Amino acid sequence: MNNTFNVAQSLAENGIKVYPLSAGSKIPVAGSHGEHDATDDLDTIKRWFNYNPNFNLAINLQTSRLAVVDLDNHDNGTNGVQNYSKYIRNHGNSYVDTLKTYTESTPRNGLHIFYKLNHDLGNKDIQLMPGVELLTGKVTIAPSFIAKFNKGYRAEYQGFQSLTNDNVQPLPEWIVDLVKDAKQRTSNPATVYENYQPGQKRWTGRLLDGLVHGAPKGDRNNYLTQLTGKMFRVGADSDSIYNLLVFANSNCEPPLPDHEVNSIFGSILKKNGGR
Repeated sequence: MNNTFNVAQSLAENGIKVYPLSAGSKIPVAGSHGEHDATDDLDTIKRWFNYNPNFNLAINLQTSRLAVVDLDNHDNGTNGVQNYSKYIRNHGNSYVDTLKTYTESTPRNGLHIFYKLNHDLGNKDIQLMPGVELLTGKVTIAPSFIAKFNKGYRAEYQGFQSLTNDNVQPLPEWIVDLVKDAKQRTSNPATVYENYQPGQKRWTGRLLDGLVHGAPKGDRNNYLTQLTGKMFRVGADSDSIYNLLVFANSNCEPPLPDHEVNSIFGSILKKNGGR
């Protein structure tokens, strides 16, 4: 058996459901049912690779309760790795910490960042930002390859030897928020409000809640940094953002000194073009 079989066996032993692809491609094997054939049954997997040891491999993410943030480098110059890295840096250490999860480098210098799927997000690919998609249906696991990154903007991505249940973080709530924003943007604006049910909490509702939640000592800086970034993302005026930031800080225990609040605001303002 080749290395791809070993990967398939390791995944199956972790309850991750896989299925074969035609050799050298992302196309399901002729006559198969693609992701619907995905299994963690070792005998079935062994039969596949006895038949053709050169099969590529894919994961049915939905049945495996996994999600993948797919960062691509497109021919049109869109660089998902750079866009995603910049976005995360703009939101502080708590966002950077969510990158400490199983990550694979893809053949075209992209990345697949794996998370445990703890929400029902359907099984369609969702574009979060240019060059960045959230995959919840299926993903090719080979010919992707494992890599550690030691320099440049890739330094924050952590490399692991194999995908297991132990080296995958839960899908962060901030990514779930991006998904909800993306779905709302692509839906018919009229139906967004027609389908609203009392009691549903939208992204704006969560943002408003965040303004009054406050944070304890040790979490205040990250809390206010993330909140400021969110307010800039929704296009609020800088004066409004500053006043709301001061209000949010007043709910912290104890509030940060004024000069630290000004530093947070100034840093995020600069990253958003100083408007």
